Amino acid sequence: MPQKFNLANFFGMESDQPRTTNADNEKPTDNVVLMNKQPIDPSKIIVFEPINYTDVDTIAQKLLEDSAVIVKLNKLDVNSSARMVDFLNGVLFAIHGSINRLDKDIFLCSPKKFQVTK
Repeated sequence: MPQKFNLANFFGMESDQPRTTNADNEKPTDNVVLMNKQPIDPSKIIVFEPINYTDVDTIAQKLLEDSAVIVKLNKLDVNSSARMVDFLNGVLFAIHGSINRLDKDIFLCSPKKFQVTK
């Protein structure tokens, strides 16, 4: 008979096996699952000059990692630039970030942790 699916077991929050204990205080140790293996430097600003629309994935990933990105759109055509700015606006809306125009084809995309003043 197949075992019933348990969401807590799936994410490692509950186990059928007994917990291990420390010899010092005999309390069970917690099962900790790290979701992010590398610490992120919140003060990082990356300059990115995309050459086609598919580069938007890389920019979005950097924003999701809490890095600010300066995007130079001078190598893209007008339609690709507009699509990229629209997509980045959506990403920034989702993470409560902001986008600021620095020049004609240069934008500063920053996550919530960054404060941009004019």
